[in-house]
Amino acid sequence: MRLSTKGFSSIRTVLPICLLMAAITPALTPAPAFADAPAGQGYTLYYSDEFEDNAVNENDWMYRDAGPYSKGYNKKENVREADGALNIDFKKELINSKSYYTSGGVVTKKVFGYGYYETRAKIFNGTTGLHGAFWSMGLSNHLSQNNITGLAAEIAAGNLPYYNQITEIDGFENPNSGNHISTGTVTHVPGYAGPRKGVDVPNIDQWHVYGYEWTPAAIKFYVDGVLQHVIDLSVTPQPFSPANFWLTSLVGYDVADDSKLPGTTQFDYFRYYNKNYSGANHIGNAEMEYTAKETARGYTDQDTPSWIEIGDKTASFMTTTDAHNGLRALKHASSSNYQVTTKQHLNGLASGDYQLSAWVKSSGGQTQARMGVSNYGGTEMYVDIPASSTWTKVTLNNIPVTSGQATIALTSNADSTEWMLIDDVSFHDTTPPPIENGNEYEYQAEALSASVSAGDQYSSYTDSAAGKVFSGFLSNSIGDYIQYNVNVPQAGTYNVFVRDRVAANKGIYQLAVNNANVGTTADQYATVTGFAESSLGTVTIGAAGNQTFRFTVTGKSAASSGYTLGFDSIKLVRADKKYEVELLPASVSAGDWESDFTDTAGITSNSLLGNAIGDYIQYTVGVAQPGTYNVYAGDRLASNKGIYQLSVNGTNVGSAVDQYASTSGYSKSNLGTVTIGAAGSQTFRFTVTGKNAAASSYGLGFDYIILVKN
Repeated sequence: MRLSTKGFSSIRTVLPICLLMAAITPALTPAPAFADAPAGQGYTLYYSDEFEDNAVNENDWMYRDAGPYSKGYNKKENVREADGALNIDFKKELINSKSYYTSGGVVTKKVFGYGYYETRAKIFNGTTGLHGAFWSMGLSNHLSQNNITGLAAEIAAGNLPYYNQITEIDGFENPNSGNHISTGTVTHVPGYAGPRKGVDVPNIDQWHVYGYEWTPAAIKFYVDGVLQHVIDLSVTPQPFSPANFWLTSLVGYDVADDSKLPGTTQFDYFRYYNKNYSGANHIGNAEMEYTAKETARGYTDQDTPSWIEIGDKTASFMTTTDAHNGLRALKHASSSNYQVTTKQHLNGLASGDYQLSAWVKSSGGQTQARMGVSNYGGTEMYVDIPASSTWTKVTLNNIPVTSGQATIALTSNADSTEWMLIDDVSFHDTTPPPIENGNEYEYQAEALSASVSAGDQYSSYTDSAAGKVFSGFLSNSIGDYIQYNVNVPQAGTYNVFVRDRVAANKGIYQLAVNNANVGTTADQYATVTGFAESSLGTVTIGAAGNQTFRFTVTGKSAASSGYTLGFDSIKLVRADKKYEVELLPASVSAGDWESDFTDTAGITSNSLLGNAIGDYIQYTVGVAQPGTYNVYAGDRLASNKGIYQLSVNGTNVGSAVDQYASTSGYSKSNLGTVTIGAAGSQTFRFTVTGKNAAASSYGLGFDYIILVKN
């Protein structure tokens, strides 16, 4: 499978989250079929096929090629790359001297999980009868017999599970022609509902961009960048398993007008983006609870949905006799000696540190009983599963995924008296979500969950001239508000910037973060419609996680025609830059030396072993922006510490600080204010000016330096 092998600098795609609802005023038009790549949301292009090779890449794709199936045949010959697109032809032709309708499709050989999926398509709707679709669904063995070429070989080779029809996600289905599509899910294991929604797409036979975003929290469906349907997974859970991706046109209904044939549905490209989903489990059927609906096709309760089996496959099965949670667990056992591996191949993983864990029971005594991970970008890592008659958790930490993929494997090499039970397997990213643009977090307002005052509404609009999507609040009086939930990954002090939608009907607002007002009011009134950035002030976030940002209408300009508000984005810029001093370049006065010290709490500080007044330690600190900063130091307190004076670039800052304490510990000192004239390296020198009479020496110790920009 090609992983971002083409040059994408000129590719423009619809934002997965940012392009939401179309405008409801004449000046605003629906988002165009092309926009910027999904920047600012943490997405990275993982795989694409631009269909520019004049031949289908059979290393990546299998064909839908069988029949009779439904109302006709699927044929490999009906799928072709030409004119920079994947073309799926809809025909009426003779097969074995009989007349049939034919079409076709392609399916990826590999599976993908959470991420953003997108295509650009022209759907043939010249007559009824064709069912075009852009969708995900895992494959199962019976589909090799009447639908998918090459599937049996992929299953036999241990590349795909025997049964993996778990959840079907339909980015679009165009049932029976017309300017209408259906979006939503279909669940293929018992116990779940598949919510759906119909969407009208004017001129469906012209190019439109279709996308869906699959996250641990929701599945969102887009047409031309406009959010059309959301499945909240906390309300309507969907069973998770990475799935194959499909681009298809199936003859599914009666054809009304043969004179319109042949016809063609075209796909300009397929693109899949991944991102960091910190804490989300990427294992399909992790709790071992899924069962196959297709029992009439020979599947049984002992089959292992989502899991691949190699070796003595009958020795790997689901059991209901013992489970860590729920009703089922995976078991390795046999009436004869056996070697078996039960595994999953995961693709589309963001780079980061991962953890693999499972709950196990084991007879012990096996030649091999282990849980391992490979293909992640390093050598295989594994943990041996211990003998235990009670459920025990085994864990592999610090798995540095760099390849975008990983293989999770549970392996037994045992005799007929030995067994192993496995349940509740987890493989998740422990890396915090990335900070965009260094020390900045930027949130597109229309992508945030929001609530408004009673009786009011909000929506998302597109300014086609500016190429921006923004969140609009249809307020009508003082006291109305819109409140966004903003997930801030790190505690700290931030400068808050808001990109306002300005216009002649806008009001004045006050921002409150977690119910505390920030700065002064901002007026969004302007005679010329556009966007403007407001610097609203500084806020301190005490703990990482969701914060409430409430914008309350406080009035309006006399010239304004309304109290509405509009927001393009919220940007948080770290005002407090923390430097761990043990990581900074350091120099000391002649004859002295410095060293790092780690205490029993695991805190590392850097110490000057000074012995006289005038001794110093100097750190080189890189400051990214000029400006005025408050300076804080994390002091290491002890009975052998002296008094120091800080100077920055040769100028004293604030007053002297005494680090003496009878009991060792730490303290944060506010050292004063410094103005940095130019970005780059600055010298922070801490000079010994004396010592407390009770102190035994002139040493100094520091944990960190913090700069808070004013």
